[in-house]
Amino acid sequence: DSTKGKKPPKEKKPGQIPDGVRFVGKMLMGIKTLGFTYSENTGTTLPGYVNYSDVFGQDLDFNSPGIGFTVGSQKDIRERAVRDGWITSDSTLNNPLTRTYSSNFSGRSSIEPFDGLKIELTATRQFSRNNSEYFRYNGSRFESQGITETGNFSISVIGWGTAFVKDDKTTYSSKTFDNFNDYRKIISERLAAENPNSNGFGDPDTFGVVYNDGYGGLQQEVLALSFLAAYTGKSPSSLDLNVFPRIPLPNWRITYDGLGKLPLFKKIFTSVNITHSYRATYNVNSFQRNVSYVDAPYPLVKDISGNFIPRRELAQISMSEQFGPLIGVDVTWKNNMQTRAEFRRDRNVSLTYAGVQITEVKGNEIVLGFGYRLPKFRLPFGLGGKKKVSSNSLNLTADFSARRNITIIRRLMEGVNQPTAGLNVYSIKGAADYAVNERLNLRLFYEQTINTPVISTSFPTSNILTGVEVRFSLSQ
Repeated sequence: DSTKGKKPPKEKKPGQIPDGVRFVGKMLMGIKTLGFTYSENTGTTLPGYVNYSDVFGQDLDFNSPGIGFTVGSQKDIRERAVRDGWITSDSTLNNPLTRTYSSNFSGRSSIEPFDGLKIELTATRQFSRNNSEYFRYNGSRFESQGITETGNFSISVIGWGTAFVKDDKTTYSSKTFDNFNDYRKIISERLAAENPNSNGFGDPDTFGVVYNDGYGGLQQEVLALSFLAAYTGKSPSSLDLNVFPRIPLPNWRITYDGLGKLPLFKKIFTSVNITHSYRATYNVNSFQRNVSYVDAPYPLVKDISGNFIPRRELAQISMSEQFGPLIGVDVTWKNNMQTRAEFRRDRNVSLTYAGVQITEVKGNEIVLGFGYRLPKFRLPFGLGGKKKVSSNSLNLTADFSARRNITIIRRLMEGVNQPTAGLNVYSIKGAADYAVNERLNLRLFYEQTINTPVISTSFPTSNILTGVEVRFSLSQ
């Protein structure tokens, strides 16, 4: 009998809640705090105003510049200013008309699904834009000259899906970078499908790949969206086609201190804390208005390469990611000893449009820490001519860390993956602290850092710092 010795499956009682629903319920019931803030700041500076300001900033004789303007409305009032004659017609006016806009979103939630476990979620989105132009009389009419727009953008994302992709040990090639290269074809097709001004296909590129008309492999939006999809691990077929994503994704920090409260560990440990943290942001470091862009419902004008010119020209986009730590354990023992171990990872990836290259800076770090407190420590020498047992404690600490950084440049057109910098950094720190009394503190310390280059572009170095520190407080 094949069922012999096996436990019969649990029978579900009528009305019993499934385990999955129960887990979700615990998570929802465990929400301790939930909140968000959103703010917008806007402003307009219109130079050349020739009227007066009386009640509420208004010139009552001309009803200028209008109640709406003085209470913060950003409606364009230039047409009315010209018509009613309360803006100067001096053609030498050299102060620009400026418009500023910024929006900030921040969300935070704290969840405790069960005792000892705390999950903190955060999400952020920041966008700022500054517009500037000269609005002045040219001898026959008013016109806008020298229109510029600058700004920056940042949003929290999740790049977990590509965080642990390893590079080839010999060629340093990356599967994520290969995906970025391949995704350009899919993104090109999707962008072209949304733009009625794109017709058919363009000429093959240097690798023989044919992209859709106006959205070649080096078109700015094609590169940016392919980068975003590849390095956040999203599908290029479902990615929102917006270089400035609208919805921030949550980052998190998880702590658990319930292990030391279990009967099995209470006799050995005073406390056991386990931590994990993840934070990632996608950044458009700076953008500006493209001087060749023509306002239209859809991109219309092409550059010399046959690609549609986007409204905003991006200098560089990047993604920054930190596991701080990926896993960390902090233990306090019953014998006054403390031990700490952490493993950290970080990654900074940037796409530079000049030369079309991706720069990856990756780091891994292991940190080990030890501490011990000796109560009522007797100094080996007398102070004030006497030796006596002090009620103060001697605190001993020792920390060791090993970190490896490497920088790899990936050139899209040349198909090159080249390490350009990197260090193995080893750090040893030790200290002994003793408070003689309320005013006098003694500290003996030793610190050593050893830097070993990963590639032969620099020399190994070692720095040692050691000594005795005496602090005497004169305050009561």
